[in-house]
Amino acid sequence: MVNTTTPDRSAMVIRERALALSIYELGHALKAGSDDIEQHTQRLHYALSELAETDRFSDLQTWFRLTDAELELVVLVYIQTLEPDCLAPFLGLNWFEQGPTLSLDKLLTLQSSALNKRALLADGIGASTVFNLGLLRQASTQISICSSVDIAPYIQQYLHCGHVQQNDACLFSLLECMEVDPAFRCLYPQQSRIAQNTVLNSADGQFSLWYASQLASDAQYQFSVFLDETANDTLSDKNVIPNTNKYYDSQTILTELAELIVKSEGQPVVVYWPNWVQYLQASYHTLLKVLAQFPQIFIVSHTHILPKNRYTARVKVLTIEAPSNANIVTAWHKLAPEPYRTDIDSAKLLASHYPVAMWQMNLLAQQAIKTSSEPHTYWSVLQALCLESQSEACEDLAKLCQPRFVLADMVLSPHIENPMKELVARGTLQDELESRLPRLNTGCKALFWGKPGTGKSMAAEAIAGELKLPLYVVNLANIASKWIGESEKHLAQLFDAAQRNNAVLMFDEADAIFAKRSDVESSHDKNANMGVSYLLQRMEHYTGLLLLSTNYKSNLDDAFLRRFHNVIEFTLPSKRERVELWSRSLSNNAEYDLLDATAALAEQFELSGSQIMNITETALLQALMANRSLISRDDIASALKRELEKQHAGFMAQQDISTWLQGDSHGSNAGL
Repeated sequence: MVNTTTPDRSAMVIRERALALSIYELGHALKAGSDDIEQHTQRLHYALSELAETDRFSDLQTWFRLTDAELELVVLVYIQTLEPDCLAPFLGLNWFEQGPTLSLDKLLTLQSSALNKRALLADGIGASTVFNLGLLRQASTQISICSSVDIAPYIQQYLHCGHVQQNDACLFSLLECMEVDPAFRCLYPQQSRIAQNTVLNSADGQFSLWYASQLASDAQYQFSVFLDETANDTLSDKNVIPNTNKYYDSQTILTELAELIVKSEGQPVVVYWPNWVQYLQASYHTLLKVLAQFPQIFIVSHTHILPKNRYTARVKVLTIEAPSNANIVTAWHKLAPEPYRTDIDSAKLLASHYPVAMWQMNLLAQQAIKTSSEPHTYWSVLQALCLESQSEACEDLAKLCQPRFVLADMVLSPHIENPMKELVARGTLQDELESRLPRLNTGCKALFWGKPGTGKSMAAEAIAGELKLPLYVVNLANIASKWIGESEKHLAQLFDAAQRNNAVLMFDEADAIFAKRSDVESSHDKNANMGVSYLLQRMEHYTGLLLLSTNYKSNLDDAFLRRFHNVIEFTLPSKRERVELWSRSLSNNAEYDLLDATAALAEQFELSGSQIMNITETALLQALMANRSLISRDDIASALKRELEKQHAGFMAQQDISTWLQGDSHGSNAGL
C-alpha cells in the first residue's frame, strides 16, 4: 500500500504555496501586460510538476491510471480551491472568467500554452478519465471551454487530509475489513477465488451477503455493500431487498465507485450489489467500463437463475454447494469453547436437528458463550438458541410451539404409547434406516384422531420434545384462500420453510384442508380437488415428520390415510389412567383428604385429560382466592360442576358429584 500519511506533510504545504504564488504572479503579469510572462509561466510549470509528484497526487494517478496532463489539470483545480486568492488577478480578464474557479479554457492555458483547446474539445476531453469519473466537474453535462471547473469534494478532502470520511449521501457503505467467520472455512474448505464480476447462484439474500463478505475476508480485501439495496448496514442482521424498479444512471455509479477507490486507498474492494445483473441489462455498455476502469473493484451479485445473453457473457457464476453434514459438525465443533470441543455428540445433534442459516452459526455460538450461566451449559443454551432462530421461518403460515413436554409427561395406554415411541425412533434412527434400506421413503407421517381433549396436541409437542425439534402448528386460516392457486402457494411456502428447518409440521383439525375430494360440479369443487392433489404430492416428498390431528378420521380423504406410517386413535383414558392423571395434576397442591379420594373421583367421572387439567386449574384458583394454599374437596366439586355444565350435564351429574363429595360425610356442599 502506498503511504498516504507521509510525515513530510510540510513539504507538500510548501509546494502548494509555491504553486499558488506562481499562479498569482502569472495572473498579475498577464493583467499588467508584463514582458516576463514566459519566466512566470516556467516557474508555474515547475511548481506544478513538483506538487504533482507528491505522494497523494501520485496515488490518484496510479489508482485511476491518469495521464500526466490529466493529473496536472487535477492539481490546478485543487490549488485554486485550496488557495482561492491566487485567482484574483484572473477574474475579469475576459467575459467568462467570473469565478469562483477558473474556466476550462484558462486551466488548459496554464497547463500549456501549446495545447490546441479546440482540438481537445473535438476529441472529447469530457470523456477523459478525470471528467468521466467525476474527479473534475462542470455545472453542465456538456463540457464547455468557457465554463468553470471544480473538483469533487472527496478528492479535495483526500488531497488535503489524506483520508475521506463517509457521508450519508453515498451509495456504498463504509468500507470494512471483515474477519473470516470460523464457520466459513469449515463449511467451505475448498473455495475458488473471487472473480471481478461474480454472481452467486443463490436466491437467499442474507446468505449471499454473508458469503460475499467471507470471500472478501478470505482474499484479505475490503468489503462494501450497495446501500440502496440493503435494509440495514450491519452484517449481523442483513435483510437484503433488491429494488428492481429503481436505477441510478451510469455516470452516478462510476462517480460513486471512484470515491470508493479513494476511500480504500486503491486497495481491492468486494462490493456486494444484489441487483447488479439488472443494472447490466439496463446500461450494458457503460457499466462494462466499470470492469475495465476499476480493476480493484470486485462486484458480487446473486440470482437463482442467471439469464444467458450478451449482458451476462462476462459474468462468472459461482455455484455454491450445500456443505456436507460432516463439515457442519466440524463447524459447530470448532465454534465451541476449547474445553467443550470433546463433546462431538452435541455437535452432531445440532448438525442433524437444527439446520440454521450458515451465517447465523458463529453469531449463535458467540451468544451461547455470553449467556451460559455455567460453562457446562454451553451446548444446551446453544441448542435453545438454534431452536429459537428457526421460529421466524414461516411465522405467517404457522405458529412455532416450543416443546414443553416429552413422552414421560403423558399418561398413555399401551396402544398409544407404543406407536408414539415408534415415531420418535423413526426420527432418531433415520440415518441407520436409510443406510440399511436404500429405497426407504424419507420422512414420516402420522395421523392422530379422537375426541377433543384426549391429548393429540400434547402428543405432538411430546414427540417434538423427544426429538428436540421445533414444532410448527399450521394456521389453517392463513393457508386456505378463495383465490385460485393461492392455497397451493401458501402450502408450498409452508412445506419449503419446514423442510429447511427440519421441523415437525402439525396440521391441527386437519379435516378442514385434508378433506375428501368431491365430485366436480363447479369450479370451486375443481379447485378444492386440485388443492388436495397438491397436498398429496408435497406429503410424498416431505422428509421431516408430518403430523395431522382430527376429531373425525372419517372426514379425511382415503388417499391421505394410505400414506400414513401410523394412525393412532386417542381414546378417553381408562380408570387407571384417570387415577394417574388426577394424582399428577393435584400432586403437592391438594389436601390429603382429597388425594385419598382421587380413586373414587376417577371411577365416578369419565373425563378426558384436558378436562382434568381444567378442573384442577379452576379449583386451585378458587383456593388461592380464598387465601388457602391447598385444594379441597369442595374446590374440586365446584370446579367439576362448572366443567360438566359445559356439556349440559343435568341432574344425574349433580347427583354423582354429591355422592363423591359426601364420601365420608365431608364437605359443605353435600346438598348440591
